[in-house]
Amino acid sequence: MDTLAKPEEYVSQRELTGKHTARRQKAIDTAAAIFARNGYHGSSTRTIADALGIKVASLYFHIASKEDALAEICILGMTRSLAYLDEAVAQVGLARQIRHFFECQRNDLIEHADYVAVSIREREHLSAPAANRIRNLTAQFRETMDRMFTLAQQNGELNPDLTPRHCRFIMIGTLRGISETHLSGFDLSSNDMMDKWVESLIRGIVVPPQA
Repeated sequence: MDTLAKPEEYVSQRELTGKHTARRQKAIDTAAAIFARNGYHGSSTRTIADALGIKVASLYFHIASKEDALAEICILGMTRSLAYLDEAVAQVGLARQIRHFFECQRNDLIEHADYVAVSIREREHLSAPAANRIRNLTAQFRETMDRMFTLAQQNGELNPDLTPRHCRFIMIGTLRGISETHLSGFDLSSNDMMDKWVESLIRGIVVPPQA
């Protein structure tokens, strides 16, 4: 019986070799900064190499190509979000889970703004295998979030007017809005706007504890 071939999925050089040096990380960080500033098509391996103060041939010891750099940036960003969600799920109580997730994402936005900008704005330029990898990671993210809200629903913590799927869309939409607000120049590190945003979301999703 014929079966459809599974779409090819990108695997990074780091994963294939098990090697990930500080210089390699610096090369990826530099690529993220350049892609965020110039756009993917406005950047080149030479631009990245020049920023690092090395020759293009030396850059290839760390990243195989501009395409691989973009894949690494998007995958690392998505992997971090998955890890934050896993940490949140381990918390007790839906309100605490939501707060923990967004606090992690706030720190990520502040520390890795270039990665977030590239993941949002340049993802369409990923190769097909890299796009498949991102789709699979995104599916894991959705499934984990749905499980979190389904358990909350079973525990009576979820607003009865909402389904886990509704809540997932609200969470992802809020995260996207917060990310775009930060990338537009609004400083999340010195303002309580994000806290108010998240607390408003919690009031809409979470059933308040009984007095």
